[in-house]
Amino acid sequence: MRKILILFFIIFSLSHSFELKKENFKITKNKSLKILETEMKSQSDKVIEVFHKKISDRIESKNKIIRYSENTNLETGEKNLKVNLPDILLNNKFYEKTIFEIEGVNFSSKNKAEVIYIEKSPNMVEVMFSDEFEETLIDKVSEKLGYELDKEKIQNLSNEEKIKVNTIIFSEYQKEMLKRLDNNQFEYETEKKKMIFQKNKEEWEYKDEETLESDSSDNNSI
Repeated sequence: MRKILILFFIIFSLSHSFELKKENFKITKNKSLKILETEMKSQSDKVIEVFHKKISDRIESKNKIIRYSENTNLETGEKNLKVNLPDILLNNKFYEKTIFEIEGVNFSSKNKAEVIYIEKSPNMVEVMFSDEFEETLIDKVSEKLGYELDKEKIQNLSNEEKIKVNTIIFSEYQKEMLKRLDNNQFEYETEKKKMIFQKNKEEWEYKDEETLESDSSDNNSI
């Protein structure tokens, strides 16, 4: 039953609001690089500005996916099935709880810098697959529909019925997620990443990114 319910909704990110911690990060350089500390400080501030913009742009790119998805059947490309996706309230709350903590900025040359940071975000999958969450969805969907869904019933549903089922599932999902986010009842997913920037003339530009460590089972709640 759980897998059947999960088929009906997709989680995307919408909001530009997030927490950026940058108070105590270290500024370093390669030993062979000759650069003044004042210059490193000045350039690191500029790099952090571009870092912040990159995170915002990443969220905005997901906004575009959502806008497309709301009007298009992702499987056929036809604009005949509007899918219910998370609204701005839920996603705002998700990013309010997401933390980007900068650990350091390292200059490998005067024109290349790396930002090492930790990204901690609410583990929505952990919540979604909890027994309590599953039982709540099953009860609410069955109550509203008057029957329990199975694979055969899903295949025989009309587009209108699919939208109705999806709306019921998402409504209960949203209520549960908002409640847990508001009450800080979740665990973090934690990733350590490196974002690379290249200086083009006087402007710093994003070039690449890699994940250094990932721990989706971080047990430290807020």
